[in-house]
Amino acid sequence: MSIIMGALLKLPPIPEIRIEQPPKHLRLRKRSRILAAAFNGIFWFCAAFDLWAFVMVLVYQGHHAAFGPEGGIIGYPEPATLPPGYIFFSDITLPYRLGLEFALITQFVPATLVLMHLRGLFRLYAQGIVFAEENALAFKRIGQWLIVYALTPFISVKILTLLNLVIDRAWFHNTELYALGLGSILFVIAEVMQAGRAIEQECDEFI
Repeated sequence: MSIIMGALLKLPPIPEIRIEQPPKHLRLRKRSRILAAAFNGIFWFCAAFDLWAFVMVLVYQGHHAAFGPEGGIIGYPEPATLPPGYIFFSDITLPYRLGLEFALITQFVPATLVLMHLRGLFRLYAQGIVFAEENALAFKRIGQWLIVYALTPFISVKILTLLNLVIDRAWFHNTELYALGLGSILFVIAEVMQAGRAIEQECDEFI
């Protein structure tokens, strides 16, 4: 018995089996890692900028910035005159500053979340996960937040108008239209990916 055990213990180790990935897959993962890192940096930069903007809206005192019906103006040096309906930031009272905070949150946060989910999508690609349920969910989240980004300026202006706290009434821009179209397309793509995944699973179960 001891002889048999000794022979077994002296067996050579089982060689490690490695599955070589096609060069195309390796390039995809490499490029995805680069894009994931890029979107990670952009995400944290935008998150820090959002936080800075939220704080500055409450505490800034000066004449380098002004707001009016058509949006904001930033000038260096301080603008000598302002267009009709505009006021310097230092003259904005606290209720209107809180209204601006609400407008910033509804416009900045969706855009930042789009970047967060883009980062997550390319992290999946970097791991070699391409057509899984996680990819479809990432596409859907990106599409949803793009649609929210397109709609929230209109909603926030209407709410602030009802509260008589609106300063910037310029809610519609071409970027909102582009975001609405792109978000709708990505949402549909995510639905198609999920449907295809469900069909594939049904076929596997049938076999």
